[in-house]
Amino acid sequence: MKFIVTAGGQGTKLWPLSRENKPKQFQNILGTTSLFTYTINTLLKKYSPQDIFISTKKRYIGLVSDQASKVPLANYIIEPDIAKNRGPGEGLAFLTLSIKYPKEPFMIVQSDDLRSPEKNYLDMISGIERLVKKDRKLITGGIKATYPDMGTDYLKLSDRVKSDIPLDIYNVEEFVERTGDYYNTKRLIENFHVTTHCNHNTWYPDLMLNAYKKHKPDWYKSLMQIKEILLKNKSEDKIKKIYSTMEPGSTEEVTKHEFKNGYVVLVPYRWIDIGTWSSVYEYSTKNGDNYTDGNVITIETKGTLVKSSIKNKVIALMNVKDLIVVDTKDALLIAPKEKSGNIKDIFKKLKEQSLDKYL
Repeated sequence: MKFIVTAGGQGTKLWPLSRENKPKQFQNILGTTSLFTYTINTLLKKYSPQDIFISTKKRYIGLVSDQASKVPLANYIIEPDIAKNRGPGEGLAFLTLSIKYPKEPFMIVQSDDLRSPEKNYLDMISGIERLVKKDRKLITGGIKATYPDMGTDYLKLSDRVKSDIPLDIYNVEEFVERTGDYYNTKRLIENFHVTTHCNHNTWYPDLMLNAYKKHKPDWYKSLMQIKEILLKNKSEDKIKKIYSTMEPGSTEEVTKHEFKNGYVVLVPYRWIDIGTWSSVYEYSTKNGDNYTDGNVITIETKGTLVKSSIKNKVIALMNVKDLIVVDTKDALLIAPKEKSGNIKDIFKKLKEQSLDKYL
C-alpha cells in the first residue's frame, strides 16, 4: 500500500491563521503540532517513509521538508503553484504512482484531518488494503449521518458486504453531492441509509486513471501529455504549461460515478475534518463550553472560540454567545460560529480590494 498525503490546499475557511504562504495543514491549529506533521507521524507508526508520497504545491516544499523530514524528497509530488482544486492535483499524484508503482494500491490521506484513536485508523488501513487487493474496487470511508451537515457529500448505502475482514463494509447505491440546503439534507439523512463521505479513497492508480479517461477525458488527455514529459525528461515549465490548461474541479467529478460499483467502510474511530473554525470548536469542547487559546478572559460567554497568536495581548469577551474570534499580528476575525463556513468569502473581498498581503 502506498499513501498519497494531500497537502496543497489553501484552507481559506481558517483565515486569518491559514494564509497562502502557510495554509492550515502546516499551522498549529490544535496544540503544538501541525495537522500535517500529526498525519505523517501517525502513518510512520506502522509504515515506511518510502511508502508515503506527499502531494503539494511547489511553494510548500520547504514547509513539507521541515515538518516531514523522514519522507524522502523523491516522494514529493509537486503541483504547479496554480489553484485547480483536487481533481487535477490528485490526478497528477495518481499518474506518478502509475509510473512508479503500477501494481500497488494507494490510499488518499488528507493532511487536515484528525483521527482518534490512531490504532483504530491504522488497523482500518490494514483491512482496506486486504479488501482492495481481493476485490479491486474503489473504496472510501464514511460516518453514519446523524445530523444535517451542508458542507459534506453523502453516500447512500445498499446491502452490507459479507467479509472475514473485521470492518463494517457496505456497497454504495449512490453518491449524493452536497446541496447546501438544510431541509433537503435533513430529509436525505432521515429517509435513507447514508453516511458522510470521508475521502479515504483507495484503489489502483491505473484503474483511477481509466476512470478519469471515462468521466473527465479532458483531464485524462492533459495527464497523458504530462506522462510523456515525465517519462522522457522532467521539465517543470512544460508540465506547468499543460497543467495550467486543466479545468478546475474536484476529484468527485470522477469518483462519484465509480462509487456505484465500490465500497464504503464505516470508519472505526473519531474522524474530524478540520475545515472550519466551527469544526475546531466542536473537536475541542463539550456541552457548550468556550474554547480559548491565548491570553483570554471570558465573562458570561458561551459557545465561543477564541484563538490568539499574540500571547502578551489580553482578549476579553463579555456577554456574547456562539462567536469565532481569531487574532493574529496583522488581522482580526470576528464572526458568528454558524457562519464559519463562509469565511472563505473574506478571501474574495480582500482580493477585490487588492489587500493581497493579508491573504
